[in-house]
Amino acid sequence: MRKNRKYDGTFKEMVVKEYLSGQHGGYITVAKIYDVKNVSQLKKWVKKYHEDPTSLHRETRGRKKVCSKSDKTKEEFLQEQIDYLKMENTILKKWVELIKENN
Repeated sequence: MRKNRKYDGTFKEMVVKEYLSGQHGGYITVAKIYDVKNVSQLKKWVKKYHEDPTSLHRETRGRKKVCSKSDKTKEEFLQEQIDYLKMENTILKKWVELIKENN
């Protein structure tokens, strides 16, 4: 069974900079030197590095953390309830106006 390998951001950045320096040749050579199992993975790192160098340090695998009610402060939770009730009240007022117009 194959085991997935997880590389940390500093390792990724080091390998990408090594590739971009051009001292060791191409993707295949740099991947072999640093024991990166898949050359296409190195290509993805280089592409990400060109777009945003800090993106290599962010973990993008797995589910995103969903903010639960317990994570919010009581004030934030109450403010959300107030905003929801205001929106609901506005909708009901508009609905009553439409009914009055039709009669």
